[in-house]
Amino acid sequence: MIRLLLPLAGILWFLVLSWTTVRVFRPRDPKRFFLAYALLLLIGAAFLYQTLWPIERIEDALGLACDLLLQLLACLTLWNAFYSLLWGFSGSLIYDMFNQPALCNRERLIRSYEGDGDLDRILARRLPNLVRGGWVDRRDRMLRLRPKGLVMAVGTLASFRLFSLGMGGGVK
Repeated sequence: MIRLLLPLAGILWFLVLSWTTVRVFRPRDPKRFFLAYALLLLIGAAFLYQTLWPIERIEDALGLACDLLLQLLACLTLWNAFYSLLWGFSGSLIYDMFNQPALCNRERLIRSYEGDGDLDRILARRLPNLVRGGWVDRRDRMLRLRPKGLVMAVGTLASFRLFSLGMGGGVK
């Protein structure tokens, strides 16, 4: 039981470091910071675990693996929460309304999301970011997933199927 305090401490440090980075430094690409924090905290947790509880038996190795997996999954969950809350569609709407009081008017808010030509108001802000980020290519009216977009799509589909998040499958 006491060994679970180690990943809990790592998760809390990840939260503190990520929150501080986002609120104080406001980087354009915080995912690099999140990844670095998660990896450094995993390395630190592995070192500290082995220092406190030397690996002498298979149970010790399994305990280390479970602690690291728990910490990794919790860090990824927090990372996803940061993106969902801070950079998700609803978060963007709220942010826009806060920074531009004129957008508190429903019609002005809708107009601010209207895109050029064939883009609807939802895609008008999302699609250019996906293109700039290298996730998709856009040529005229056709979209194509780029390699990292394809990896994300396959990983998301696998997660949905594995954890049965509305797409069937699940652990049986």
